[in-house]
Amino acid sequence: YIVSTLTLYRYPLYIASTLLFYCCSLITLRRQNMKVRINATGDTIVMKFVRPNADTKLEGYILGYGSSMFSKQFIQLPENGLPYETEIDAEPKYLIAVQPIPVNDVKKQCTGNVNLEKPLHLVIGSVTPTSVLLSWGTLLKTPYEGNVMNDCLEDGNYTVRYRERNRKWTYQTCPASDTVIDSLKPNTAYEFGVRPNNKERSGVWSKPVIHNTNMSGTYLNPSPLSFHSSNHSPFKSTGDNSSVFSSLPTSEVDAMGKKRFVAPHVIYKTDKKPDEPCSITKSLSFFPEEEGVEQNVTAPPRLPPSNLTVVTVEGCPSFVILDWEKTDNDTTEYEVISRTHGPNGEEVSILTTNQTHTAVENLKPENSYEFKVKPKNELGEGPASEPVLFNTESADPRVSENVSGKDAIWTQFPFKADSYSECNGKQYVKRTWYRKFVGIQLCNSLRYKIYMSDSLTGKFYNIGDQTGHGEDHCQFVDSFLDGQTGSQLLADQLPSRSGFYRAMRQEPVNFGEIGGNSHATYVGWYECGTPIPGKW
Repeated sequence: YIVSTLTLYRYPLYIASTLLFYCCSLITLRRQNMKVRINATGDTIVMKFVRPNADTKLEGYILGYGSSMFSKQFIQLPENGLPYETEIDAEPKYLIAVQPIPVNDVKKQCTGNVNLEKPLHLVIGSVTPTSVLLSWGTLLKTPYEGNVMNDCLEDGNYTVRYRERNRKWTYQTCPASDTVIDSLKPNTAYEFGVRPNNKERSGVWSKPVIHNTNMSGTYLNPSPLSFHSSNHSPFKSTGDNSSVFSSLPTSEVDAMGKKRFVAPHVIYKTDKKPDEPCSITKSLSFFPEEEGVEQNVTAPPRLPPSNLTVVTVEGCPSFVILDWEKTDNDTTEYEVISRTHGPNGEEVSILTTNQTHTAVENLKPENSYEFKVKPKNELGEGPASEPVLFNTESADPRVSENVSGKDAIWTQFPFKADSYSECNGKQYVKRTWYRKFVGIQLCNSLRYKIYMSDSLTGKFYNIGDQTGHGEDHCQFVDSFLDGQTGSQLLADQLPSRSGFYRAMRQEPVNFGEIGGNSHATYVGWYECGTPIPGKW
């Protein structure tokens, strides 16, 4: 047999067995029987793919999933079965796909592949601090989601352009709908675009996408923090949190190039990775819950709360955390008042809390808000704090872009659900393009349990994942990000139950056993970046 060789150099030795397991379980074979010989020696793993016959040519790729689901590395393997050897960053697991190339079929599949009439949607994912992976199509997709084996291989199908903001464009032709752009500057805002081409003419440029490259070290901290007085800290240990919170964002502009709002009363939480979904729960973990104390009040509160601060997370326009300081002992609770101007005039939202901080959710992108806090007790209200202003940033197109041409509106509807959930809030439903109903139960607007049902009045079931822990189920709430999910147990650690399941994003679901011996896992909550209730 003629052999194609792939060598991965690994320096943490404990990684080897984990990588070996995933490589064996995720090899993609098609039509012809192929065998792979795997040899792990020290910090090196050698994979030899044995061709079915001497005339078969091979192609493939490596996809590194990294220490989180958002540090993926994409490496295209050579065609024609050529040996390949590389040294790459150590990561916990990899997907490696190798398949025979169909004979005399590569050029034929490219004919008429480029549609010049429909504008392309462009999605960008960070690979390293100096490189990004661009992925595009007439419908939005997550990077790595497409099957690169089916992409067109003729030159000149697409032109990619990119530049630092307000600098000259750099152009690059691409034969397929994914490409890696490298040699970029770290921690720098770039503008990207793509257009389709054929021999006669070119299509229009895609809507520009602004992407900030990652940083090579820790996030920059433009200025030190000073939070209120020394006896009030919004942190568990808005310890030294200067690497997480800053009075300035790490990037002056958001994903769409709009300048972020900066003011003395605004604090930025800067540690969220660009491809990480927004999390209210994670942000609130920095703010300690205060124990309630029995108070004998003799009069309504006399003084307003002070030092009202807006804590916002870069890339998260749908919520902020308001933090303030208590100024007297007569206050037992607070009214948090939010005002904005919508299409029907002024809109007002009022929350009540017994803490000196609260999350304000379901904000609209690119809107101006006014916040103030009013103290209360059972005898009456006190004077409100001085109002503070804040402008939300642009929505992330990967979780807000309209794909179907219609607004997908969630409707509050109590449904019968399977019992496995860590969320106990309101329930919402919508119809999906799978001709099924998606059901949501809220923990908060950005953390929820996702269910699925064949009918509105039928039972809503858990959704199992055969190759992960439900990260791609964010597709069901119209997010193109891979999500954060709840406790990630193996299938045999979960009770066996009936439910829907699938292996990959875009794949239709099946119904059957999940958990137990099924190899399909399920989770108690999802965070996908899409706020619910809402619409896009």
